[in-house]
Amino acid sequence: MKRAVVALALGTLLALLAFAPVGAQEEITVTLNAQNDSGESGTATLTAMGDQTRVVLNLTGAPAGPQPAHIHEGTCVNLNPAPAYPLTNVENGQSETIVPASLASLMNGNFAINVHRSPEEVQVYVSCGDIPAAAQVAPATGNPQSGMIGSLAAGAALLGVIAIGGGVLLRRQATR
Repeated sequence: MKRAVVALALGTLLALLAFAPVGAQEEITVTLNAQNDSGESGTATLTAMGDQTRVVLNLTGAPAGPQPAHIHEGTCVNLNPAPAYPLTNVENGQSETIVPASLASLMNGNFAINVHRSPEEVQVYVSCGDIPAAAQVAPATGNPQSGMIGSLAAGAALLGVIAIGGGVLLRRQATR
């Protein structure tokens, strides 16, 4: 009897650990699309660092000179022109910045990353990408979530483990 209870408890614990939701996002990748016929596109990789976020930009088609980059409130279609967070200028298509905001706070669905043509032509955007809302990406991958199917399968598996464990326990009690 004790072995059956221990087996049931262990099976339930393992099922819960296997299917428990993953915590906060660790890293996402945002696609930066070319704007204003610039030919500059690439990615922004955002990595959680507690209350801060590392933002790494990699652009192709970018000039060698400095290009201002920022995180703005809004979306690429409707961008607030006042930067929320400045990023290190893009040089030779690359930039890395630590932003004083958590990744979770940036993933509220209301921020975008954009790159400007030059310090002199800061009003001209050459590349932009919307930071997706947390509900739109799978933890740690940045890929779209598969929806309710995965959650339903996890729940069904957990219920199956509990039912099997309960059946074993009942069978053992009946044979005594």
